[in-house]
Formats: sequence, structure tokens, C-alpha cells
Amino acid sequence: MNISLSILFSLLLASVASAGTVTLLVKPDNEKKPGDKTKFDVTRAVWLNVRVTNSSGTKLDGVTLKWSLYSATIKRGADSIAVEKSGEMKITVDANGRYTDVATPKVAFTTIPFHTEGSGRRSKQVEASGKKFHGYHVQVISGDTVLGQASSESVKKELK
Repeated sequence: MNISLSILFSLLLASVASAGTVTLLVKPDNEKKPGDKTKFDVTRAVWLNVRVTNSSGTKLDGVTLKWSLYSATIKRGADSIAVEKSGEMKITVDANGRYTDVATPKVAFTTIPFHTEGSGRRSKQVEASGKKFHGYHVQVISGDTVLGQASSESVKKELK
């Protein structure tokens, strides 16, 4: 009886250890893309630099890193938040506090600020429009198990 209990206990510990403990450190980065001087639009490329740290004693091989970048639509009276782009990639993280650094692809967000076009009596006001970066959500998944996740504060409100 004691042998079967010890085998069962060993199997339970092995499954918990293989699930791993993952910590995510996410740093959004951006760059302004050069544009035409005669236009008012502003384009920023945004990407995430993600550090995935595995504090378990088991190597995480072929786990999935899922990411989403959210945009806020700029339009007076009709602001909305939506996933602008998302993706996933397979990663491997060594055991015992090792980490892997991953960068997501760049995603362009274009805005047109409020401005006036023309001059004198022929001038007209143009409302702000476009999409700006709102936030992110990142998960590390093994099968159906979420090993770790991180979200910007602005997106945490949207996910509730």
C-alpha cells in the first residue's frame, strides 16, 4: 500500500513540475515612421519585447507564446478598443531560472490629429481619426494550460 501511494505521489509531483512556472516581463517599444511632410498623418510602429523566465526545474520545450496588440479608434463620440493584430510563436525556455527574449513583429498604428486645412475663408477643420496603440496581452501556453500571462493596465479593464 505504501509503495502505491509513493508512486502516486511521485506522479503528481512530476505533473506539477512539468507544468512549470513562467514569469513574463513585457516592454512595449515603438518608433515613429518617417512620413510625407505634406500630410498630417502620424504612423508609429509598435512591438513587444518579451522576456519569458522559467523558474521550474523542467525545460519548457515548444510552448506557445500568444500575443495581442490592442488599438483605440480615435473618432469623436465613437471610441472603441479592438485587437489590432495578434499572433503566436513556439518558444523553448531552459529550466532553473533561465529566460528567453522574444520580440513580436512590428505593427503600424496611424493617426491623423485634429488640424485645419486650407487658409482664410476656405479653411476647414478636420477631426482627429485613425488608430493608436492601446495596450497588450501576452500568454505562454502549454497545451490547454496557461503557464503565465501579462497585460497592460489598459487592457486588463477590457478583459474583465
